[in-house]
Formats: sequence, C-alpha cells, structure tokens
Amino acid sequence: MADFQPEKEEGRESDDFGMIRRQIPPDPETAEYDLLEILAEVDGCEIEDLPALYNEVEHVVETLFRTPPSAAAQMSISFSYGGYRVTIDRNGAVTLVSVKESL
Repeated sequence: MADFQPEKEEGRESDDFGMIRRQIPPDPETAEYDLLEILAEVDGCEIEDLPALYNEVEHVVETLFRTPPSAAAQMSISFSYGGYRVTIDRNGAVTLVSVKESL
C-alpha cells in the first residue's frame, strides 16, 4: 500500500486518489461564490460556464454557514455538482472528487 502524500502547490492540495482539497471562508454571504470559483479553477473554465448552483442545491452551502451546528456535531454536507462529489465542512474545508467518468 502506497503512502499517502498530498501534493502542495500554491495553497492547493490533491492526492493520488483524485481528491482536491481547498478552503473557503465560512461566510454565508460569499461561500457559494467562493465554491464556484474553486470549481471553475479546477475545471479551467469561467464561473458562468458552470451549471447554476441554485438549481442543483438551492442555498444549502449558505445555510451551513449561516446557522452552523455545534462543533461537536462535526457537520459536513456532500452533494454532486458539475461532475464532482463536493464535501464541505462547517469550517469551510472543501473536498472535490471527480465523478465525471462515472456519470
């Protein structure tokens, strides 16, 4: 079994399993846009080229940060969007896993 060693490049992390890790501020006013910026960067496109986030998950990202659960709950949300499985925790840690080939 190979040792897991994430690659680090300009504040970016990814691993041999195709997981991409980033951080967004846990701010309900900017969280959805910040997530879209990450997805556009990873896909090499403009935000306008991505599907409308609202149509996919409404305001679930915003809600996670607007009314965060207690730290003891270790809350995170996961959903599929734009060819990725997206997971965001209450601190703003974002994990993306490409599912484009499995669609």
